Amino acid sequence: MKKILVLLFLFLLPMNTYASSYVDRQLKEAKKNAKYNTVDKRLNRGDYTQSFSQKINISRIKDPELIKLSDIDVVSEKNYEKKLAADNKIYEKDIKSALKVDKGIVVNIEPRIVDFYKIYRIAERIIRANNLEYTNWRFAIRKTAEDYNAYSTDTNLVVIQTALYDSLYTSDDALAFVIAHEMAHNLLGHHQRQLELDRNKIGLYRGAKTRMNNNDTAQAIAKLAVTSAAAAYSVKYYKEMRMMEYMADSEGLSLIIKAGYDPEKALYAIDCMKTLQDLDTLVTRTHPMANDRMKSAQENIYYANPMWVEEGKYNIYKSNVLPCKKSSDHVSIVISRDNSINEHYQIENIEQKLTRLAYVSYKKGDMKNAIKYFEKLTEIAHDFVPYLYLSYANEYMFELTNDKSYLNKSKEAIKKASSFDNSNTFVKEQINKISDL
Repeated sequence: MKKILVLLFLFLLPMNTYASSYVDRQLKEAKKNAKYNTVDKRLNRGDYTQSFSQKINISRIKDPELIKLSDIDVVSEKNYEKKLAADNKIYEKDIKSALKVDKGIVVNIEPRIVDFYKIYRIAERIIRANNLEYTNWRFAIRKTAEDYNAYSTDTNLVVIQTALYDSLYTSDDALAFVIAHEMAHNLLGHHQRQLELDRNKIGLYRGAKTRMNNNDTAQAIAKLAVTSAAAAYSVKYYKEMRMMEYMADSEGLSLIIKAGYDPEKALYAIDCMKTLQDLDTLVTRTHPMANDRMKSAQENIYYANPMWVEEGKYNIYKSNVLPCKKSSDHVSIVISRDNSINEHYQIENIEQKLTRLAYVSYKKGDMKNAIKYFEKLTEIAHDFVPYLYLSYANEYMFELTNDKSYLNKSKEAIKKASSFDNSNTFVKEQINKISDL
């Protein structure tokens, strides 16, 4: 009798559960479309803009041009185009032939001109625009149907998975960003940093285990210590891993801007990440969420040095086409170094970075951020210049808001500037101007 009732219940259940029509069920399910819609996710980037409470009058911004974000000779457009035309003849004659298809050889993937020549042209442009010719660089394409991924190793090897390449191949700007991001990991020493983090993790476990003995209580305490220490270290470990990704994005964007690629179009590479399967922001994640990377990238673009493009043109103009050959593995290429280049890529130190952030903010009329970064700069830069600009920025905000706290800060800043150099003409002028307010 029980079996009959169970069977009857199972038979009736679908009828009770699905009494509504298919369309009714789909209406209910459609509420989730807005959340999981991949079209909106991929296209909805948002804009990073600084909002100002009142309209900024750029013409009223004082600038004695004591800060130089770049010190290079600007190449005329005519000479630059002439150089590019000459280089292009070498690319067509020598490089394409060096990357021709090897018939009958298939190792992981068959190397094709459309893949390696494109990668070569993008990577070589990044290398020359940034004075990165001091070493050989290797670039590989690995076959994968699903992995939207790229990675680098400490042997200056950048690997691009075919799933990622196929997703981005129509956008040289996006591919350039991916390549530059992986190169940035090498430039910033992230492989060594990760190795040290891994070693510390191993040492943590070993140190805790050596404290164990045969006593059950001590064993339990030791195991608890291992668990607690490991959990605490995991938070630090993955936080640092995520920060390295942010920094590789930041450095990579500066590399491609100098190479003449459009950073806004390059963010398509991050747009594509938004629709990938993802976990929530757990401490065990090694990469930030795509939306966070997008916001970070947009901020970095906002604060970009306006002279980076000219720096890149100058570096390309004075350099030569870099030779290239296929590696013996048939899935990678080597772009050879140029020993004749005497200048090498310099990563911004904290003072240079703060100067850029402060000065770009100031020139854009973004005075609140200018004040923030100039204040930080005064902590490490021991001269009158950041104090002078700090006085300018606070004076501007006083005139904009009539808030006397800004006027007081402006006076304090110019007084400090005077203590460094009381004979400077601009300092004297600012003192006289502020005293009349």
